[in-house]
Amino acid sequence: MENEIWSKKKICIVDDDPNLREIYMMKFHQEGFDVSLAINGEEGMKSIREKKPDIILLDLQMPVKSGVEVLKELEADQELCKIPVIVLTNIDNEDAFKTVGQFETRFYLIKSLTTPQQAVDYVREVL
Repeated sequence: MENEIWSKKKICIVDDDPNLREIYMMKFHQEGFDVSLAINGEEGMKSIREKKPDIILLDLQMPVKSGVEVLKELEADQELCKIPVIVLTNIDNEDAFKTVGQFETRFYLIKSLTTPQQAVDYVREVL
């Protein structure tokens, strides 16, 4: 019953780690979300423009286009800048946190300290 609430919600997971994408995709599917995946920032932006997700789970370190570049692109787009972003990364330092702090992000999560269930809980809190 609870999953029905989330069944119409779309999440885009942008991360270059195939294992992480798979684990999070399975968890969010299990929780009733409509999940789209992207392997880098460029593919992520294409998916975000096409699918207009309700929320984005974004890694920072990726090939082709980084998470920070995605945040800049989202911020510059009047429509896409309204989509909430949760950063999920392995970068645990103050410089990265300050850089991301310049953008409208909801949470900054460290991969090694965050379980898939916790990520779902954060997403639900934002939505």
